[in-house]
Formats: sequence, C-alpha cells, structure tokens
Amino acid sequence: MAKYALARMRALTPEAEPVTEVNIIPVIDISLVLLVILFVTAPLLSYPTLPVNLPSAMVPPNQELTIAVTCAKDGTLSVRAAPSSWDRLTSDLRAETAKKRRAIVLLRADKTVPYRTIQRLIAAAKTAGASQVALATQPAKR
Repeated sequence: MAKYALARMRALTPEAEPVTEVNIIPVIDISLVLLVILFVTAPLLSYPTLPVNLPSAMVPPNQELTIAVTCAKDGTLSVRAAPSSWDRLTSDLRAETAKKRRAIVLLRADKTVPYRTIQRLIAAAKTAGASQVALATQPAKR
C-alpha cells in the first residue's frame, strides 16, 4: 500500500517547468571581463612588433675629439683655426686624423656657401681618413 500512496503523490505533484529565459547576469560578467582585458592589452598593441635598434641620444661633441674645418663666404679655409687652402686641406686633415683616430671632422661653413663646396669638404675629409663627418648648425631661435 505504501507503494501505491507514493506513486499517487508523485502523480499529483506538479513537475517543474524548464527554464526558458536567459540569465543575463553571467553574460554581463563575461562582457565586463572581456572589456577589462581589452583595455589592459590595447596600449601594448600600439607599439610596432618589428625588432628595431633605436639610436641613443648623443651628447655634444668633445672638443678634443673634434677637428673643426671652417669655410667662410669667400671660400677661405681653416683647419683647427689654422689657415689652410684647398691644395693643403687633405694633407692638413690627414695630419690631424693621424693624431686622433676616432676624431669627428666638424664642417663649419657659412650658410651662403654652395653645397658643391660642402661636398668637396666632405670628400676631402673622407679622403684624409676621417671616420665621421658632421655639419655644424646653429640652434633655431625660439
């Protein structure tokens, strides 16, 4: 008889209906987590992924390592404040670069000097054995 009563109770109790609604709280939680991940990783994506060796900042050249070659408007030349000429320029520079192997030849030319003359000065410095040639500029006024 107990079996019959148990079966009858089961038949009379209503069965639970399946949940057909979407629970929105977990969806909001997941979307907020994804949004936080996006905000954290976005700055990392703005940098290029190619391996690049960036140049370091250079301090002003040391006077001891600099060989100054000056060219005035009229074409007169000087090497380290000593007068020179186009004929002696290469030999003067060769003598100076022999003293200091890693010296930088600093070309100080008037802004009205034609670029052809600057090219000749660069070629003379390279012929004399200069490892580096730099052009002197004046800082812009603000």
